[in-house]
Amino acid sequence: MTKFRLSESTAKEALPQKASKKKSSTGIRGRETANLDNTANNPHSTDNSQKPAVFPDRISEVTAANSSKSVKKTAKDKTNVAPLSEPETTGSQQLKTSETLTNSAELLPAPTPSLETPVQDATKPSPAPIPTTVEIVCDSREFNDYIQALKGIIPNNSTHPILHNVLIEADLKAQHLHLTAYNLEFGMQVSFDANVNQAGKLTLPAPILADILGKFPNGSLTLKSSCEIIKGSDVPSVSATLSASRSKHAIRGLAAGEFPVIPSVEKKLVTLPASVLIAVLKASLFAVSSEENKRILTGANFQLSRDADRELDKLRIWTTDGHRVAMVVGLSENNNANPLIDEPVQFTVPAKVLRVLERNLNPTDRIAIYYDGSTQQSSNIITFQWKNWRLTGQLLEGQYPLCDQIIAPHRHLFSNQLIVERQALLKALERLASHTDKSHVTVILELDSEFQQVMASINNTISSGNETIDAKISGGNFRIKCDIRYLIDTAKAISSSDLRILMAAPTAPLLIVPFGIPSLGTEALDCEYIVAPQE
Repeated sequence: MTKFRLSESTAKEALPQKASKKKSSTGIRGRETANLDNTANNPHSTDNSQKPAVFPDRISEVTAANSSKSVKKTAKDKTNVAPLSEPETTGSQQLKTSETLTNSAELLPAPTPSLETPVQDATKPSPAPIPTTVEIVCDSREFNDYIQALKGIIPNNSTHPILHNVLIEADLKAQHLHLTAYNLEFGMQVSFDANVNQAGKLTLPAPILADILGKFPNGSLTLKSSCEIIKGSDVPSVSATLSASRSKHAIRGLAAGEFPVIPSVEKKLVTLPASVLIAVLKASLFAVSSEENKRILTGANFQLSRDADRELDKLRIWTTDGHRVAMVVGLSENNNANPLIDEPVQFTVPAKVLRVLERNLNPTDRIAIYYDGSTQQSSNIITFQWKNWRLTGQLLEGQYPLCDQIIAPHRHLFSNQLIVERQALLKALERLASHTDKSHVTVILELDSEFQQVMASINNTISSGNETIDAKISGGNFRIKCDIRYLIDTAKAISSSDLRILMAAPTAPLLIVPFGIPSLGTEALDCEYIVAPQE
Protein backbone atom coordinates (compact mmCIF):
# COMPACT_ATOMS: atom_id res chain seq x y z
CA MET A 1 0.00 0.00 0.00
CA THR A 2 1.31 3.44 -0.96
CA LYS A 3 1.83 5.70 1.99
CA PHE A 4 2.45 9.45 1.93
CA ARG A 5 5.76 10.65 3.30
CA LEU A 6 4.75 13.18 5.93
CA SER A 7 7.41 15.24 7.65
CA GLU A 8 6.94 15.75 11.37
CA SER A 9 9.33 17.82 13.53
CA THR A 10 10.00 16.48 16.94
CA ALA A 11 11.73 18.38 19.71
CA LYS A 12 14.32 16.44 21.68
CA GLU A 13 15.18 17.65 25.13
CA ALA A 14 18.45 16.79 26.75
CA LEU A 15 17.90 15.16 30.11
CA PRO A 16 20.28 16.37 32.85
CA GLN A 17 22.54 13.63 34.21
CA LYS A 18 22.54 13.14 37.96
CA ALA A 19 25.91 13.61 39.61
CA SER A 20 26.78 10.92 42.14
CA LYS A 21 28.71 11.81 45.25
CA LYS A 22 31.04 9.31 46.84
CA LYS A 23 30.32 8.82 50.49
CA SER A 24 33.08 9.62 52.98
CA SER A 25 34.84 6.63 54.48
CA THR A 26 34.08 8.06 57.90
CA GLY A 27 30.35 7.59 58.25
CA ILE A 28 27.91 8.66 60.92
CA ARG A 29 28.76 5.65 63.09
CA GLY A 30 32.54 6.38 62.85
CA ARG A 31 32.10 10.00 63.90
CA GLU A 32 29.88 9.02 66.79
CA THR A 33 32.46 6.48 68.05
CA ALA A 34 35.29 9.02 67.88
CA ASN A 35 33.27 11.66 69.72
CA LEU A 36 32.20 9.22 72.43
CA ASP A 37 35.81 8.11 72.95
CA ASN A 38 36.89 11.74 73.34
CA THR A 39 34.20 12.26 75.94
CA ALA A 40 35.31 9.13 77.84
CA ASN A 41 38.96 10.32 77.84
CA ASN A 42 37.93 13.69 79.26
CA PRO A 43 34.94 13.00 81.52
CA HIS A 44 35.09 16.44 83.18
CA SER A 45 34.73 18.33 79.91
CA THR A 46 31.66 20.59 79.93
CA ASP A 47 32.26 22.43 76.62
CA ASN A 48 28.98 22.09 74.75
CA SER A 49 30.65 23.00 71.49
CA GLN A 50 32.55 19.68 71.52
CA LYS A 51 29.42 17.47 71.86
CA PRO A 52 28.77 15.25 68.84
CA ALA A 53 26.15 16.47 66.34
CA VAL A 54 23.96 13.39 66.08
CA PHE A 55 21.42 13.05 63.20
CA PRO A 56 17.84 12.34 64.29
CA ASP A 57 17.80 8.82 62.88
CA ARG A 58 20.68 7.89 65.21
CA ILE A 59 19.33 9.42 68.41
CA SER A 60 17.86 6.25 69.89
CA GLU A 61 20.92 4.16 68.98
CA VAL A 62 23.44 6.56 70.54
CA THR A 63 21.29 6.97 73.68
CA ALA A 64 21.12 3.21 74.12
CA ALA A 65 24.90 2.85 73.62
CA ASN A 66 25.68 5.53 76.20
CA SER A 67 23.29 4.02 78.73
CA SER A 68 24.78 0.55 78.20
CA LYS A 69 28.33 1.83 78.75
CA SER A 70 27.34 3.70 81.90
CA VAL A 71 25.50 0.71 83.37
CA LYS A 72 28.44 -1.62 82.68
CA LYS A 73 30.91 0.81 84.21
CA THR A 74 28.74 1.32 87.30
CA ALA A 75 28.32 -2.43 87.74
CA LYS A 76 32.07 -2.93 87.44
CA ASP A 77 32.77 -0.25 90.02
CA LYS A 78 30.29 -1.80 92.43
CA THR A 79 32.07 -5.15 92.21
CA ASN A 80 35.26 -3.41 93.44
CA VAL A 81 33.62 -2.83 96.89
CA ALA A 82 35.06 -5.49 99.27
CA PRO A 83 32.76 -7.85 101.14
CA LEU A 84 32.72 -7.94 105.00
CA SER A 85 35.29 -10.75 105.13
CA GLU A 86 37.85 -8.85 103.03
CA PRO A 87 40.29 -6.24 104.41
CA GLU A 88 38.99 -2.70 104.56
CA THR A 89 39.46 -0.51 101.54
CA THR A 90 41.82 2.39 101.92
CA GLY A 91 40.50 5.94 101.87
CA SER A 92 42.14 6.73 98.55
CA GLN A 93 40.47 3.72 96.95
CA GLN A 94 37.09 4.81 98.33
CA LEU A 95 37.64 8.32 97.00
CA LYS A 96 38.57 6.94 93.58
CA THR A 97 35.50 4.74 93.50
CA SER A 98 33.25 7.61 94.53
CA GLU A 99 34.75 9.83 91.84
CA THR A 100 34.26 7.14 89.23
CA LEU A 101 30.59 6.75 90.14
CA THR A 102 30.15 10.51 89.99
CA ASN A 103 31.80 10.67 86.55
CA SER A 104 29.59 7.81 85.32
CA ALA A 105 26.54 9.72 86.37
CA GLU A 106 27.78 12.72 84.42
CA LEU A 107 28.23 10.56 81.31
CA LEU A 108 24.57 9.47 81.34
CA PRO A 109 22.88 11.56 78.62
CA ALA A 110 19.65 13.42 79.12
CA PRO A 111 16.60 11.56 77.81
CA THR A 112 16.26 12.21 74.10
CA PRO A 113 12.99 11.65 72.20
CA SER A 114 13.25 8.88 69.61
CA LEU A 115 11.56 8.82 66.20
CA GLU A 116 8.72 6.90 67.80
CA THR A 117 7.96 9.71 70.22
CA PRO A 118 4.45 11.05 69.52
CA VAL A 119 4.49 14.28 67.52
CA GLN A 120 3.21 17.40 69.23
CA ASP A 121 -0.36 18.39 68.38
CA ALA A 122 0.90 21.53 66.66
CA THR A 123 2.79 19.47 64.06
CA LYS A 124 -0.03 17.00 63.34
CA PRO A 125 -1.65 17.43 59.91
CA SER A 126 -5.04 18.99 60.29
CA PRO A 127 -7.87 16.57 59.55
CA ALA A 128 -9.70 16.93 56.25
CA PRO A 129 -12.52 19.47 56.49
CA ILE A 130 -15.97 17.96 56.70
CA PRO A 131 -17.80 18.68 53.40
CA THR A 132 -21.03 20.62 53.64
CA THR A 133 -24.21 18.76 52.85
CA VAL A 134 -26.05 19.40 49.59
CA GLU A 135 -29.82 19.52 49.13
CA ILE A 136 -31.35 20.32 45.74
CA VAL A 137 -34.54 19.66 43.79
CA CYS A 138 -34.42 19.48 39.97
CA ASP A 139 -36.07 17.87 36.95
CA SER A 140 -35.04 14.21 36.71
CA ARG A 141 -35.02 14.13 32.87
CA GLU A 142 -32.83 17.22 32.59
CA PHE A 143 -30.43 15.90 35.23
CA ASN A 144 -30.29 12.54 33.45
CA ASP A 145 -29.58 14.08 30.02
CA TYR A 146 -26.59 16.01 31.35
CA ILE A 147 -25.18 13.06 33.29
CA GLN A 148 -25.49 10.79 30.23
CA ALA A 149 -23.53 13.34 28.16
CA LEU A 150 -20.80 13.68 30.81
CA LYS A 151 -20.53 9.92 31.21
CA GLY A 152 -19.06 9.74 27.70
CA ILE A 153 -15.74 11.24 28.80
CA ILE A 154 -15.30 9.21 32.01
CA PRO A 155 -12.22 6.92 31.67
CA ASN A 156 -12.85 3.19 31.91
CA ASN A 157 -9.60 2.07 33.52
CA SER A 158 -8.19 5.06 35.39
CA THR A 159 -6.07 4.40 38.48
CA HIS A 160 -7.57 7.52 40.10
CA PRO A 161 -10.98 6.66 41.61
CA ILE A 162 -12.01 10.32 41.70
CA LEU A 163 -11.91 10.48 37.87
CA HIS A 164 -14.76 7.95 37.69
CA ASN A 165 -16.95 10.49 39.48
CA VAL A 166 -18.93 13.54 38.43
CA LEU A 167 -18.40 16.71 40.45
CA ILE A 168 -21.75 18.14 41.63
CA GLU A 169 -21.77 21.74 42.92
CA ALA A 170 -24.90 23.44 44.23
CA ASP A 171 -24.92 27.26 43.96
CA LEU A 172 -27.41 28.75 46.43
CA LYS A 173 -27.12 32.33 45.17
CA ALA A 174 -27.55 31.55 41.46
CA GLN A 175 -29.91 28.60 42.10
CA HIS A 176 -27.84 26.51 39.67
CA LEU A 177 -26.42 23.03 39.69
CA HIS A 178 -22.95 22.71 38.13
CA LEU A 179 -21.76 19.33 36.83
CA THR A 180 -18.16 18.51 35.81
CA ALA A 181 -16.45 15.44 34.36
CA TYR A 182 -12.68 15.33 33.75
CA ASN A 183 -10.24 12.63 32.60
CA LEU A 184 -7.03 14.73 32.87
CA GLU A 185 -6.90 15.07 29.05
CA PHE A 186 -10.13 16.99 28.60
CA GLY A 187 -13.12 17.91 30.71
CA MET A 188 -16.69 19.10 30.23
CA GLN A 189 -18.84 21.33 32.42
CA VAL A 190 -22.53 22.19 32.32
CA SER A 191 -24.88 24.27 34.49
CA PHE A 192 -28.66 24.26 34.74
CA ASP A 193 -31.45 25.64 36.93
CA ALA A 194 -32.33 23.85 40.16
CA ASN A 195 -33.96 24.64 43.49
CA VAL A 196 -30.94 24.76 45.82
CA ASN A 197 -31.89 24.51 49.48
CA GLN A 198 -28.39 23.82 50.79
CA ALA A 199 -25.19 24.84 48.93
CA GLY A 200 -22.20 22.55 48.81
CA LYS A 201 -20.41 20.04 46.60
CA LEU A 202 -19.61 16.34 46.35
CA THR A 203 -18.68 13.74 43.74
CA LEU A 204 -20.65 10.64 42.77
CA PRO A 205 -19.64 7.72 40.50
CA ALA A 206 -20.86 8.52 36.98
CA PRO A 207 -21.66 4.96 35.75
CA ILE A 208 -24.07 4.04 38.56
CA LEU A 209 -25.51 7.57 38.71
CA ALA A 210 -26.25 7.50 34.97
CA ASP A 211 -27.76 4.02 35.23
CA ILE A 212 -30.12 4.98 38.09
CA LEU A 213 -31.18 8.31 36.57
CA GLY A 214 -31.87 6.65 33.22
CA LYS A 215 -34.53 4.51 34.92
CA PHE A 216 -36.06 7.18 37.14
CA PRO A 217 -39.59 8.36 36.39
CA ASN A 218 -40.12 11.80 34.89
CA GLY A 219 -40.75 14.58 37.36
CA SER A 220 -39.14 16.18 40.37
CA LEU A 221 -36.00 14.64 41.87
CA THR A 222 -34.44 15.41 45.25
CA LEU A 223 -30.72 14.97 45.89
CA LYS A 224 -29.53 15.20 49.47
CA SER A 225 -25.99 14.42 50.62
CA SER A 226 -24.63 13.43 54.00
CA CYS A 227 -21.16 13.17 55.48
CA GLU A 228 -19.63 11.42 58.47
CA ILE A 229 -16.18 10.74 59.85
CA ILE A 230 -15.51 7.02 60.16
CA LYS A 231 -13.96 5.98 63.46
CA GLY A 232 -10.19 5.65 63.16
CA SER A 233 -10.02 7.69 59.93
CA ASP A 234 -9.71 11.40 59.17
CA VAL A 235 -11.19 10.95 55.68
CA PRO A 236 -14.88 11.93 55.54
CA SER A 237 -17.36 9.43 54.12
CA VAL A 238 -19.70 11.05 51.60
CA SER A 239 -22.97 9.66 50.32
CA ALA A 240 -26.09 10.96 48.58
CA THR A 241 -29.73 9.96 48.45
CA LEU A 242 -31.80 10.32 45.27
CA SER A 243 -35.53 10.47 45.84
CA ALA A 244 -38.39 10.70 43.36
CA SER A 245 -41.97 9.57 43.67
CA ARG A 246 -41.75 6.19 45.42
CA SER A 247 -38.08 5.64 44.54
CA LYS A 248 -35.19 6.21 46.91
CA HIS A 249 -31.59 5.25 46.18
CA ALA A 250 -28.36 5.87 48.09
CA ILE A 251 -24.92 6.20 46.44
CA ARG A 252 -21.57 6.47 48.17
CA GLY A 253 -19.23 9.08 46.71
CA LEU A 254 -15.99 10.94 47.45
CA ALA A 255 -15.20 14.35 48.88
CA ALA A 256 -15.11 17.12 46.27
CA GLY A 257 -11.74 18.36 47.52
CA GLU A 258 -10.01 15.47 45.73
CA PHE A 259 -11.43 16.41 42.31
CA PRO A 260 -8.79 17.96 39.98
CA VAL A 261 -9.24 21.50 38.68
CA ILE A 262 -9.81 21.95 34.95
CA PRO A 263 -7.45 24.59 33.46
CA SER A 264 -9.13 27.63 31.94
CA VAL A 265 -8.55 29.96 29.00
CA GLU A 266 -10.25 33.35 28.99
CA LYS A 267 -9.11 34.75 25.62
CA LYS A 268 -11.89 34.40 23.05
CA LEU A 269 -10.45 33.85 19.60
CA VAL A 270 -13.55 33.63 17.41
CA THR A 271 -17.28 32.86 17.49
CA LEU A 272 -18.80 30.68 14.75
CA PRO A 273 -22.20 29.20 13.94
CA ALA A 274 -22.27 25.66 15.32
CA SER A 275 -23.63 24.44 11.97
CA VAL A 276 -20.36 25.43 10.26
CA LEU A 277 -18.20 23.62 12.81
CA ILE A 278 -20.43 20.50 12.73
CA ALA A 279 -20.25 20.33 8.93
CA VAL A 280 -16.46 20.74 8.90
CA LEU A 281 -15.96 18.03 11.53
CA LYS A 282 -18.27 15.54 9.80
CA ALA A 283 -16.40 16.04 6.56
CA SER A 284 -12.90 15.60 8.00
CA LEU A 285 -12.64 13.52 11.18
CA PHE A 286 -12.83 10.19 9.34
CA ALA A 287 -9.29 10.70 8.03
CA VAL A 288 -7.49 11.04 11.40
CA SER A 289 -5.09 8.30 12.47
CA SER A 290 -5.95 5.86 15.26
CA GLU A 291 -2.31 4.90 15.89
CA GLU A 292 -0.98 6.41 19.11
CA ASN A 293 2.63 6.20 17.90
CA LYS A 294 1.65 8.91 15.36
CA ARG A 295 0.19 11.13 18.07
CA ILE A 296 0.13 14.38 16.08
CA LEU A 297 -1.94 12.61 13.39
CA THR A 298 -4.63 11.58 15.92
CA GLY A 299 -5.94 15.15 15.86
CA ALA A 300 -7.30 17.72 13.44
CA ASN A 301 -5.19 20.73 12.54
CA PHE A 302 -7.22 23.96 12.91
CA GLN A 303 -6.23 27.02 10.88
CA LEU A 304 -8.23 30.17 11.69
CA SER A 305 -7.89 33.28 9.56
CA ARG A 306 -9.77 36.42 8.49
CA ASP A 307 -10.84 37.33 4.94
CA ALA A 308 -11.24 41.08 5.43
CA ASP A 309 -12.26 41.79 1.83
CA ARG A 310 -15.25 39.44 2.01
CA GLU A 311 -15.80 40.02 5.76
CA LEU A 312 -15.54 36.33 6.50
CA ASP A 313 -13.97 34.31 9.29
CA LYS A 314 -12.38 31.21 7.79
CA LEU A 315 -11.85 27.85 9.50
CA ARG A 316 -9.68 25.38 7.61
CA ILE A 317 -9.19 21.85 9.00
CA TRP A 318 -6.61 19.30 7.86
CA THR A 319 -6.70 15.62 8.82
CA THR A 320 -4.57 12.69 7.64
CA ASP A 321 -3.54 9.19 8.66
CA GLY A 322 -0.67 8.92 6.17
CA HIS A 323 -2.76 7.15 3.48
CA ARG A 324 -5.37 9.84 2.81
CA VAL A 325 -5.85 13.55 3.46
CA ALA A 326 -8.96 15.64 4.09
CA MET A 327 -9.00 19.42 3.78
CA VAL A 328 -12.26 21.21 4.61
CA VAL A 329 -12.96 24.95 4.80
CA GLY A 330 -15.89 26.51 6.66
CA LEU A 331 -16.83 30.18 6.33
CA SER A 332 -18.69 32.46 8.72
CA GLU A 333 -19.91 35.97 7.95
CA ASN A 334 -18.61 38.56 10.38
CA ASN A 335 -18.91 42.29 9.73
CA ASN A 336 -16.75 43.14 12.72
CA ALA A 337 -12.97 43.19 12.51
CA ASN A 338 -11.16 40.47 14.43
CA PRO A 339 -7.47 41.38 14.86
CA LEU A 340 -6.83 38.13 16.75
CA ILE A 341 -6.99 36.15 13.48
CA ASP A 342 -5.68 38.76 11.05
CA GLU A 343 -2.61 36.58 11.07
CA PRO A 344 -3.53 32.86 10.72
CA VAL A 345 -3.65 30.97 14.01
CA GLN A 346 -3.25 27.20 14.02
CA PHE A 347 -3.29 24.38 16.56
CA THR A 348 -4.04 20.65 16.61
CA VAL A 349 -7.04 19.37 18.60
CA PRO A 350 -7.33 15.66 19.55
CA ALA A 351 -10.04 13.91 17.53
CA LYS A 352 -11.62 12.42 20.68
CA VAL A 353 -12.27 15.94 21.98
CA LEU A 354 -13.84 16.96 18.67
CA ARG A 355 -16.08 13.88 18.56
CA VAL A 356 -17.46 14.75 22.00
CA LEU A 357 -18.01 18.29 20.75
CA GLU A 358 -19.75 17.11 17.58
CA ARG A 359 -22.09 14.83 19.58
CA ASN A 360 -23.27 17.57 21.89
CA LEU A 361 -23.57 20.54 19.53
CA ASN A 362 -26.88 21.77 18.18
CA PRO A 363 -26.77 23.33 14.66
CA THR A 364 -28.73 26.35 15.90
CA ASP A 365 -26.14 27.22 18.55
CA ARG A 366 -23.22 29.61 18.28
CA ILE A 367 -19.89 28.39 19.60
CA ALA A 368 -16.97 30.42 20.92
CA ILE A 369 -13.38 29.15 20.65
CA TYR A 370 -10.98 30.22 23.42
CA TYR A 371 -7.26 29.97 22.79
CA ASP A 372 -4.26 32.00 23.89
CA GLY A 373 -1.04 31.19 22.11
CA SER A 374 0.79 34.18 23.56
CA THR A 375 1.50 32.56 26.94
CA GLN A 376 3.28 29.28 27.54
CA GLN A 377 0.88 28.37 30.35
CA SER A 378 -2.25 28.41 28.17
CA SER A 379 -0.79 27.75 24.70
CA ASN A 380 -1.59 24.03 24.98
CA ILE A 381 -5.22 24.49 26.12
CA ILE A 382 -8.34 24.92 23.95
CA THR A 383 -11.86 25.67 25.17
CA PHE A 384 -15.15 25.48 23.27
CA GLN A 385 -18.14 27.20 24.86
CA TRP A 386 -21.79 27.14 23.76
CA LYS A 387 -25.03 27.78 25.64
CA ASN A 388 -24.55 26.32 29.14
CA TRP A 389 -21.71 23.97 28.10
CA ARG A 390 -17.93 24.32 28.28
CA LEU A 391 -15.45 21.77 26.86
CA THR A 392 -11.74 22.18 27.66
CA GLY A 393 -8.91 19.98 26.41
CA GLN A 394 -5.18 19.73 25.91
CA LEU A 395 -3.80 20.36 22.43
CA LEU A 396 -1.42 18.00 20.65
CA GLU A 397 2.17 19.22 20.57
CA GLY A 398 4.38 19.11 17.50
CA GLN A 399 4.43 20.34 13.91
CA TYR A 400 1.54 19.09 11.80
CA PRO A 401 2.58 17.78 8.34
CA LEU A 402 2.29 20.14 5.38
CA CYS A 403 -0.42 18.10 3.66
CA ASP A 404 -0.86 20.44 0.70
CA GLN A 405 2.63 19.51 -0.51
CA ILE A 406 1.41 15.96 -1.21
CA ILE A 407 -0.88 16.95 -4.07
CA ALA A 408 0.85 20.16 -5.18
CA PRO A 409 3.35 18.47 -7.57
CA HIS A 410 0.50 16.67 -9.39
CA ARG A 411 -2.04 19.49 -9.81
CA HIS A 412 -0.88 20.53 -13.26
CA LEU A 413 -0.67 16.88 -14.39
CA PHE A 414 -4.31 15.89 -13.92
CA SER A 415 -5.33 14.75 -17.40
CA ASN A 416 -8.08 12.26 -16.55
CA GLN A 417 -11.37 13.25 -14.98
CA LEU A 418 -14.34 11.26 -13.73
CA ILE A 419 -17.67 12.83 -12.70
CA VAL A 420 -20.05 10.33 -11.14
CA GLU A 421 -23.21 10.40 -9.05
CA ARG A 422 -22.08 10.09 -5.44
CA GLN A 423 -24.82 7.78 -4.17
CA ALA A 424 -24.52 5.45 -7.20
CA LEU A 425 -20.77 5.06 -6.66
CA LEU A 426 -21.18 4.65 -2.89
CA LYS A 427 -23.78 1.88 -3.18
CA ALA A 428 -21.68 0.02 -5.76
CA LEU A 429 -18.57 0.19 -3.55
CA GLU A 430 -20.50 -0.97 -0.48
CA ARG A 431 -21.73 -4.02 -2.36
CA LEU A 432 -18.19 -4.81 -3.49
CA ALA A 433 -16.96 -4.42 0.10
CA SER A 434 -18.80 -7.67 0.92
CA HIS A 435 -15.91 -9.50 -0.81
CA THR A 436 -13.16 -7.87 1.26
CA ASP A 437 -11.12 -9.33 4.09
CA LYS A 438 -7.95 -8.28 5.90
CA SER A 439 -5.73 -9.13 2.93
CA HIS A 440 -8.09 -8.17 0.09
CA VAL A 441 -9.22 -4.53 0.21
CA THR A 442 -8.13 -3.36 -3.23
CA VAL A 443 -10.74 -2.27 -5.77
CA ILE A 444 -9.84 -1.79 -9.45
CA LEU A 445 -11.41 1.19 -11.24
CA GLU A 446 -11.42 1.07 -15.05
CA LEU A 447 -12.60 4.16 -16.93
CA ASP A 448 -14.13 3.57 -20.36
CA SER A 449 -14.27 6.89 -22.18
CA GLU A 450 -16.05 5.36 -25.22
CA PHE A 451 -19.07 4.04 -23.29
CA GLN A 452 -18.82 6.70 -20.55
CA GLN A 453 -18.81 4.10 -17.80
CA VAL A 454 -16.60 3.17 -14.89
CA MET A 455 -16.19 -0.51 -13.98
CA ALA A 456 -15.32 -1.37 -10.39
CA SER A 457 -14.18 -4.89 -9.47
CA ILE A 458 -12.73 -6.80 -6.55
CA ASN A 459 -11.43 -10.37 -6.27
CA ASN A 460 -10.36 -12.61 -3.43
CA THR A 461 -9.77 -16.32 -2.98
CA ILE A 462 -13.41 -17.31 -2.43
CA SER A 463 -15.53 -14.59 -4.06
CA SER A 464 -15.46 -11.67 -6.48
CA GLY A 465 -17.71 -8.87 -7.71
CA ASN A 466 -18.12 -6.36 -10.53
CA GLU A 467 -20.11 -3.13 -10.73
CA THR A 468 -20.73 -0.78 -13.65
CA ILE A 469 -21.69 2.87 -13.06
CA ASP A 470 -22.55 5.55 -15.60
CA ALA A 471 -20.20 8.52 -15.51
CA LYS A 472 -18.79 11.47 -17.45
CA ILE A 473 -15.21 10.64 -18.39
CA SER A 474 -12.62 12.83 -20.09
CA GLY A 475 -8.99 12.15 -20.92
CA GLY A 476 -9.30 8.64 -22.37
CA ASN A 477 -9.31 5.20 -20.82
CA PHE A 478 -7.67 4.83 -17.44
CA ARG A 479 -7.07 2.12 -14.83
CA ILE A 480 -6.17 2.58 -11.17
CA LYS A 481 -6.21 0.57 -7.91
CA CYS A 482 -7.36 1.98 -4.56
CA ASP A 483 -8.20 0.85 -1.05
CA ILE A 484 -11.98 0.46 -1.17
CA ARG A 485 -12.35 1.57 2.46
CA TYR A 486 -10.84 4.98 1.73
CA LEU A 487 -13.14 5.55 -1.25
CA ILE A 488 -16.23 4.60 0.77
CA ASP A 489 -15.27 6.89 3.69
CA THR A 490 -14.66 9.80 1.32
CA ALA A 491 -17.94 9.30 -0.53
CA LYS A 492 -19.81 9.29 2.81
CA ALA A 493 -18.07 12.45 4.03
CA ILE A 494 -19.00 14.54 0.97
CA SER A 495 -22.50 15.98 1.00
CA SER A 496 -22.84 17.04 -2.67
CA SER A 497 -24.87 15.18 -5.28
CA ASP A 498 -21.85 14.23 -7.43
CA LEU A 499 -18.12 13.54 -7.12
CA ARG A 500 -15.32 14.78 -9.30
CA ILE A 501 -12.23 12.55 -9.33
CA LEU A 502 -8.99 13.79 -10.91
CA MET A 503 -6.13 11.44 -11.86
CA ALA A 504 -2.65 12.02 -13.23
CA ALA A 505 -1.05 8.56 -13.31
CA PRO A 506 -1.77 5.08 -11.88
CA THR A 507 0.87 5.67 -9.20
CA ALA A 508 -0.08 9.28 -8.36
CA PRO A 509 -2.58 10.29 -5.64
CA LEU A 510 -6.23 10.80 -6.57
CA LEU A 511 -7.88 14.15 -5.92
CA ILE A 512 -11.59 13.94 -5.04
CA VAL A 513 -13.75 17.07 -4.72
CA PRO A 514 -17.49 17.74 -4.36
CA PHE A 515 -19.43 18.48 -7.54
CA GLY A 516 -23.02 19.49 -8.14
CA ILE A 517 -25.62 20.58 -5.60
CA PRO A 518 -25.10 20.18 -1.82
CA SER A 519 -27.49 17.81 -0.07
CA LEU A 520 -30.55 19.36 1.55
CA GLY A 521 -29.84 20.78 5.00
CA THR A 522 -26.05 20.71 4.69
CA GLU A 523 -23.46 23.47 4.51
CA ALA A 524 -21.75 24.18 1.19
CA LEU A 525 -18.08 23.50 1.95
CA ASP A 526 -14.82 23.90 0.10
CA CYS A 527 -13.32 20.39 0.33
CA GLU A 528 -10.46 18.40 -1.12
CA TYR A 529 -9.67 14.75 -0.47
CA ILE A 530 -6.48 12.98 -1.44
CA VAL A 531 -6.27 9.17 -1.60
CA ALA A 532 -3.08 7.21 -2.15
CA PRO A 533 -3.28 4.57 -4.92
CA GLN A 534 -2.49 0.89 -4.36
CA GLU A 535 0.61 -0.39 -6.07
